[in-house]
This record gives sequence, structure tokens and C-alpha cells, in this order.
Amino acid sequence: MKFRRHSSGKIVLELIKDQAKHLVEAAQLLDEVAHAEESERMEINKRLHDVENQADMACHKVQKFIFKSFVLPYDRSDLFDLTNCIDDCIDCIDEAGDNMVLYKVGQLGEEAYKMIDIINECATMTNKEMGYLHKLNEKTRTYIVGINHLENHGDTIYRGIISELFRSEETAIDLMRMKGVIDSLEATIDEFETLAGLVEDILMKES
Repeated sequence: MKFRRHSSGKIVLELIKDQAKHLVEAAQLLDEVAHAEESERMEINKRLHDVENQADMACHKVQKFIFKSFVLPYDRSDLFDLTNCIDDCIDCIDEAGDNMVLYKVGQLGEEAYKMIDIINECATMTNKEMGYLHKLNEKTRTYIVGINHLENHGDTIYRGIISELFRSEETAIDLMRMKGVIDSLEATIDEFETLAGLVEDILMKES
């Protein structure tokens, strides 16, 4: 794939790369929230909110640049969708942390922690891939397939957790609290797959 060289094209890809760094920060903080004692979660979750706010500003900065630029490396609407989806991934991570605090859940359990590990892996892979947007090629499919594999694994874990919840939880309110957290973790993983799909769409258009 030939990359259309132009200063504005290089800048917008650097801005997207900078925006994507917040994915890793947010995912790591989510892991901290999940493993913290309930009394400590709120303070860590505030740090997660700060990252989410920084990510919002980074998203607005990219989109403002896209809007005013005439020469771009890829289709304008694709770049808007990409930056929106990065922001959506971070919003989902932030919501998952919120749910742990708001629903006052205790220890999440080994399988839920595996879902958080998947989120961290998705964030790391996506952040790395956003640094290669200037040279999308067949190697990009390794990232796309990798995210799809993680999403499938996450789905399997999710179904197992939900099945176990309905068998073991003593009260409906406890079930609802934990399910709210688990649902937000699944939604986060799904959003990363959506993002990988957008990268695949750009790859197909530009190949």
C-alpha cells in the first residue's frame, strides 16, 4: 500500500497514535481497580476518569485537525470513525471501572480477571497497531485476527461466568451487581473488535 506523503497526513497519524496511548493507561488502571480492596477502588477510579478526560481531549484534537485538513492519508470519514472508536473503547473501560465502584462488588473471581487481562492485551495490541497506520499491509491482518481471537475467547469466558452466576448467586441483587460489571467487561472487548474491523475496512479500501 502506498502511503500518501504529506505533512498533514503524517501529523494526523501521529495524533491518532498519541490518542491510542490512553488505551493502555486506561486498561492498566482498570486492572488496578479490579484487584484493589473495595475501600481503595474509588481513588484509583478517579485516576481512570482523569485518563478518560485526557483521551476525550486527544480525540477532539485529532478530529479538529481532520476537519480542517484537505490532504489526508485515508478517507476522512474512516479517520473520524477510527478516532471515535478509540474513544469508545476508553469510555467502555471507564464504565467498567465505574460499575465496580458503583455496584460495590467484592472480589471478581478468576474468570473475570481473565477478561480484564484480555482487555489489557487488546489495548496493548491496538496501541501498537495505531503506530503502524502509515504502512497498512497484509501484516496488519495479524493484528485483526489476534483481536478477533481475543474477542472469541472473551465471549467464551463471559458465557461461563454468566452461567455460573445464575447457578451460584444467593440473591437477585448480588447477581445484578456482578452481571453489570461482567457485561461492561464484555462490551469493552467487543468494542476493541469493532475497532479492529475499522482498521480492516481501511486496509481493504486502500489495498
